[in-house]
Amino acid sequence: MSTLWVSAGLKNCSNNTHEEVRGALETLQSKTVTESGCIRFDVLQNKANPHLFTLWEEWVNEDALTAHFKHKHTLDYLAMELTEVVYIEKLSRINL
Repeated sequence: MSTLWVSAGLKNCSNNTHEEVRGALETLQSKTVTESGCIRFDVLQNKANPHLFTLWEEWVNEDALTAHFKHKHTLDYLAMELTEVVYIEKLSRINL
């Protein structure tokens, strides 16, 4: 069974500074990687537009991703309303 990859695009949707958003994303990242179903959770910032971020995630399966959205740290991040989702792609690796 292959793992689930997620690419999620976020944008700063408030008057918060880039540093505030980056700090909150750093906290989210540091706690998310401790989840048993998380293999990878990277936060990237767009070089041309610092208001845009990409989350690059790998999960053991869909259930692990679903569980992620029930964890306190994820709910806390979402409640801050610092970013809004631009896109979410669920992907699978092609072994060539």
